[in-house]
Amino acid sequence: MRVSDIMDHFREIGEWVDWSDTCDEVMCGSEHAEVEAIAVGWIASERATREAVDRGANVFVSHEEIYFRMPSVSERVTEVLEARCASELDPFFAEATLPPRPATDDTSTATLLYDELGLTVVRCHDTWDRMPEIGIPSAWATWLGFPIEEHEAVETDLGPRRAYYEVCLTGGIALESLALMVAESCRELGQSAVFVAGEGMRFIERLAVGTGAITPLHEMMQLRPDAIVMTDDGNSWTRDVLFAQGVDVPLIWVTHPVSELPGMMQLAKYLGEQFPDVPVRYQPIEYPRTVSAT
Repeated sequence: MRVSDIMDHFREIGEWVDWSDTCDEVMCGSEHAEVEAIAVGWIASERATREAVDRGANVFVSHEEIYFRMPSVSERVTEVLEARCASELDPFFAEATLPPRPATDDTSTATLLYDELGLTVVRCHDTWDRMPEIGIPSAWATWLGFPIEEHEAVETDLGPRRAYYEVCLTGGIALESLALMVAESCRELGQSAVFVAGEGMRFIERLAVGTGAITPLHEMMQLRPDAIVMTDDGNSWTRDVLFAQGVDVPLIWVTHPVSELPGMMQLAKYLGEQFPDVPVRYQPIEYPRTVSAT
């Protein structure tokens, strides 16, 4: 079995993906590589990839890009950052903090790391973001433990779409109690607290659930929710939170990765079923811990 077999399978099931314009690709390595074992994780960070290789994987299927960089800054600031990173930080993470500089794949720090590990990194983002029932949005809503209501497509900036959101039916519960239930669901994923906006005794029955960085309130409000679960990367305090308060829609918000980890667990399970002759393992990521004041 080769990496190309994985990519061919994604192309086969991802009918909703524009395969001429997608980020779902082999980010590092070769489609022709023989697959020994597969690790599936939210992002191919250094710690996650080293651990995956230590456990036998030579292919890492990631939902996100290799890493993100800061926006462009002045040349002087770049020089200062480079000097500090070179002297104080681990080279891999130093590269991730620096502003973009022209570089080819064979000179980027992340690619050098993967080459060192003998790892092929495949991205499965657009395919799994809209996979029915077990993809990123549905797996997150299912993880929260409420029944899911079928709903119509909502109008988005890319046209009418159904797959990015779910509506959970809570059976009727106070916002404060609902937030505690969501926080408890997140604990196993690495987040032990959530933020809440809204009156704690507000009665919530219809809960619109978003995930990842695709939780724009103007779209989710079309679902006529009593409250919304949104993410930090999908919304901002000064724009979205204040808007929601202005129109009196309670919010519960979690982090971007927490809302997508259940979907990656499902992807690992799915790939294990599709390719039973190859070991497939879910790879957890490192996660910032929550520290609360006493």
